[in-house]
Amino acid sequence: MKLLSINGLRTVVAGAALALMAACTSAPVANYPDVTWRHLTPIVFAAGPIEKVAAWSNTEDGSIASDLPFSLGKMAMNWPDDRLQTAGTSDMLRYSVTEASITSNALKTTKGIKGVFTDDQSEKIELKVAAKLELMDANGVQKGEVQAMASRSRTLSESMSVAEREQAIYDATAALLMDLDRELERQINSNLGRFILR
Repeated sequence: MKLLSINGLRTVVAGAALALMAACTSAPVANYPDVTWRHLTPIVFAAGPIEKVAAWSNTEDGSIASDLPFSLGKMAMNWPDDRLQTAGTSDMLRYSVTEASITSNALKTTKGIKGVFTDDQSEKIELKVAAKLELMDANGVQKGEVQAMASRSRTLSESMSVAEREQAIYDATAALLMDLDRELERQINSNLGRFILR
């Protein structure tokens, strides 16, 4: 049997390490599609253009929004594209996302030997989103306004993988945005109904 030289052995080890790195980097990356409301009947306003304003901040203590591969705020900004239509009067709509936060708080877990055999809920995720819709005349004078807010929370177990954790947070985010849609529609029907074309 032919023995490898030190240089030959180094080459084999380096090749194996590169192959392992390639295998790790080629793992499929989860794709989280934007939440949409295209399947719902649009709300038609007697108004002209729609202005969108991103007015939220991700500076809360415990914020994890910037660490996630999807954005609650950006998806909330898409709401008027799917849900609102206008009939071209001189009035205008302004839609603002005023809050879009996802924060994480650590929970107490079992310590010691018992903790090794216990799958605790180790993290609590809090999600909040808020939006405002204003109707203004051609001079910028407000004729009506609605505000809506939705919140959800869920706990995550310490045994979850990174992918399972992200999927759980994404599912909660999607449900939260549907809550926001329902509240916006309810507020619009109650407070801006006179500007809607039936």
